[in-house]
Amino acid sequence: MYYGEFQSRLDDKNRITVPTRFRETMNVLGHAIWHMTRGFDGCIFLFHQDEWRRVCSLIDRYPAMGAQALDFRRMWYSSAAEVRPDPQGRIPVPVALRDMAGLDKDVVLFGVGDHLEIWDKETWRTFQRSKEAEYKATGSLLLTGEQPRWGIAEKGVEG
Repeated sequence: MYYGEFQSRLDDKNRITVPTRFRETMNVLGHAIWHMTRGFDGCIFLFHQDEWRRVCSLIDRYPAMGAQALDFRRMWYSSAAEVRPDPQGRIPVPVALRDMAGLDKDVVLFGVGDHLEIWDKETWRTFQRSKEAEYKATGSLLLTGEQPRWGIAEKGVEG
């Protein structure tokens, strides 16, 4: 499981350094290969190979020529890149993803349990501020055992 927030900077070769704690977790879990793609809300998603395959299998369940599924697949797969941390723990960020996420120099890398996310530092802070009330409301439901009414199935739980 990946959690915690770390500050990083894009170097002149568009690489970010993965924090030691994440690298140690990657080594223990055998997560050497990662897949990077367009995330939501202006971020970049990073999935280790097993999770990438799982998520892609969910996407691939829907007809490739269905209009919404096709649009999503185009955005998802066209921006995808396989990356591996180098011996110094740096991972390259493709230019298209860097531009999509508005990454300049200061970035934030954090764990979201089953995946990592990369955000522009200021975009992340703005997002956090905008979600404070929602965080409290959703947390109150989740932490008391109530089911949120999201209208979707979450890992086998109907909402």
